[in-house]
Amino acid sequence: MNPIALTDAYRTCELVVRKHSSSFYRAFSILPEPKRNAVWAVYAFCRTVDDLVDETPEHAREYLQAFEDCFNRFLNGTTPNHPHWIALKDVFSRYPMDPLPFRDMIQGQRQDLTQFHYSTSAELDHYCYLVAGTVGLMLLPILADRVTPVMRHKAIRLGRAMQITNILRDVAEDYNRGRVYLPQDLMNRFGYNPEEIPKGLASSAWTPLFAHLTESAEQDYIEGLSAHPYYPRDSRASLSAAGLIYRQILVEAQSAGGDVFTKRIRVSGKRKTAILLSLLLQRETWRKPLSILEADGSLTC
Repeated sequence: MNPIALTDAYRTCELVVRKHSSSFYRAFSILPEPKRNAVWAVYAFCRTVDDLVDETPEHAREYLQAFEDCFNRFLNGTTPNHPHWIALKDVFSRYPMDPLPFRDMIQGQRQDLTQFHYSTSAELDHYCYLVAGTVGLMLLPILADRVTPVMRHKAIRLGRAMQITNILRDVAEDYNRGRVYLPQDLMNRFGYNPEEIPKGLASSAWTPLFAHLTESAEQDYIEGLSAHPYYPRDSRASLSAAGLIYRQILVEAQSAGGDVFTKRIRVSGKRKTAILLSLLLQRETWRKPLSILEADGSLTC
């Protein structure tokens, strides 16, 4: 088999992003080419792990183990002749990548094979780290010239915000698949029972539970996006766009009164473009921390 050219490898990764996440693609397509390509390679890794669990449930355990074994060989210097691995090899050679978040991502997807309910908020927070906070940590050495503990903390918080957004948006779909990510301790606190999920807004306990988790996610968005001034100028707009576009899902769900049951909450392409353009227009004038945050802590575009 002929070796795959690096440019073709990165192009293949880019196509994966374009196919699966227009939001992610919009946010990071404005990066300089080397950073942009590196982000595509990391996304392709994460997408592959996620698809092994979601699209091949009958063989997920076996395929996930094979993928992890392949990653271990990759770290030891053996690179399969596949576009995703070839691109990732180049990323690891260019940037000080930490393998741990990649391993933790695999662990999080493996957890999805065995754990379908969460007893406590702490358990859920750890899961959010494994499947979402890890992505922020993977991207940090690509987007930033120097990674600090504060930046790591904020990246994990932004990942949690985005995963809680996912959980709220997909609560009915997940329930139909036998999964309930709403932690039992919070459901007990608000008098909510998972069997009420099919009732939608007819359950009076849903509204306060939804409001609590929304407020929690909002605080994470504020904390995560406050990392903005720690990044070099060429990365700031992408970081902010990724968080703000995803946060818009939460805004739309709130506008619908918490109705995430009757239709899937979506953010229009027009709104995504408006967020990105607003950030790009601000990019040359960014001088002070939190310039995309209002004084009261609310996020604006």
